[in-house]
Amino acid sequence: DEEADNTMAATSTPNHFVIIGAGPVGLLAALALRKHCPAAATKISIYERRPNLEQSLEESYPIGVSPRGLRALKEISPAAFEQVQTTGALVNSWDIYGGNRQVAQVQSGTTLGHTRFSVMDALYQQVEKTSPAIDVHFGTKLTALDIKHQSLTLMEESTHKETKVDCSHALVIACDGANSTTRRLLVGNCDAQQDPSYTPTRHVTTPWGIYFRVLFMDSVEDPMTVPLDPNSHSIYNGCYCAITGPSNGQRKWIVALASKKYDDHGDWFFVDSKEPTSEQMTTLRQFIADRIPPLAPDTAQYFSDDEIKAFFTRRQFTGNLVSLAPLHYPHNFHAEAKQSASTNPPWLLFLGDSAHSVFPATGEGLNSGLDDVLQFAKTVLTPASSSSGTMDIAAFTASRQTDVDALANLANEILSASNGPPQVRVTNLITLIVSSMARKVGILGPSEAELRYGPQTSLTNLMAYRDVWKRHVADTKWIRKVAGIMVSIGFSIFSWIPTSSRSTQGRKE
Repeated sequence: DEEADNTMAATSTPNHFVIIGAGPVGLLAALALRKHCPAAATKISIYERRPNLEQSLEESYPIGVSPRGLRALKEISPAAFEQVQTTGALVNSWDIYGGNRQVAQVQSGTTLGHTRFSVMDALYQQVEKTSPAIDVHFGTKLTALDIKHQSLTLMEESTHKETKVDCSHALVIACDGANSTTRRLLVGNCDAQQDPSYTPTRHVTTPWGIYFRVLFMDSVEDPMTVPLDPNSHSIYNGCYCAITGPSNGQRKWIVALASKKYDDHGDWFFVDSKEPTSEQMTTLRQFIADRIPPLAPDTAQYFSDDEIKAFFTRRQFTGNLVSLAPLHYPHNFHAEAKQSASTNPPWLLFLGDSAHSVFPATGEGLNSGLDDVLQFAKTVLTPASSSSGTMDIAAFTASRQTDVDALANLANEILSASNGPPQVRVTNLITLIVSSMARKVGILGPSEAELRYGPQTSLTNLMAYRDVWKRHVADTKWIRKVAGIMVSIGFSIFSWIPTSSRSTQGRKE
């Protein structure tokens, strides 16, 4: 239990903050540090592996910025909040279809449709305005983490020049995503050096097993003429359809198609080619028409041949669920670590996907990371600025771990509905449908998704992840239990019938 014992030496206010990763979470963390720490005494450095943050729309993907993410932006960077708010497309609901029939709906009206890049760009504009208070080093990747001497080794990709950064009086904040190099180096270090104070009490990564690629409706002059609801994000048979962009004529429809390696359509979905065959292009068009009925039969109204061809050149998005505990190092949650950790205050902290990556269908990847930064500011930075200047890094883990663990439980449940064993998938589907029916007649209250970003949520009215999970389990416990029993019986009968039939046929012969 990461809340059980977090008594550790407080960290004197670092004179250097080192942030690994210039994604939205890393950029917001830098802005939070700039806001709370005296500029004259503090150096803030961001190290980013990419040569720049430029990204075409085709390389990004649709997301929803919920009240949780908006709250963090507003409290830390009002200017970035204003830009995100004015350029987002309001999402009234998420509508889920089986065939051409709507089977479920998650109401919202509080979430803004965006791309990850548009949020990152809004934050980077604010970081640039603080220069040189926040120093961003592009094209620089982390290559080594020395826990014994508290130092990092970073390499400039263009020159291969390595630089060692002394972190003995610094705080390193890892914001480098689900495939975090910082986390990989930490785990490798603790395994090699067998230092319990740097050994996670939990480090679990679960591949999504699902890949995404995006298409854009480039043949449409007026996005309002597309036979899809522009105020909703629609999921048609696994295909995600959303409109994004500001309302000044720049809005576009994005369609994200999904596949697993063993799906029937995987033979063309995973093709990487600048010159796909006409058969592959025709198959893709037919797949769109079959999966998204409102766009059938003539998909050429929405997607040009150039766009269909470009699909086969685009990046395939995938990822992992990540669950890390604790969120700071060194720690004293292992009995053997208590003595060493008590004299070595934390200097390494994980935020966002580097600590708790989720599945896109949760709608919480970006939002939970931005919320991490806000909670870090509230539990660590604000108390430090009003006290003697010491930072209790462990206070963040004590406050936050239970919430991100609850979010991990939600993400695991949602992923298993798409990628779990057949019995689990059917049980989850029955639970979803029955729960949705119970809500329509007033037997159950809001769904877990509506508790997180539904109509009743706002920047000042948000339920903690731990409370959402607790409510969700209580609401669906008996439905899930009965559904599980029914599915188990059904699968048992199904597996018995062929054997019985073969036995009967054998006796007749």
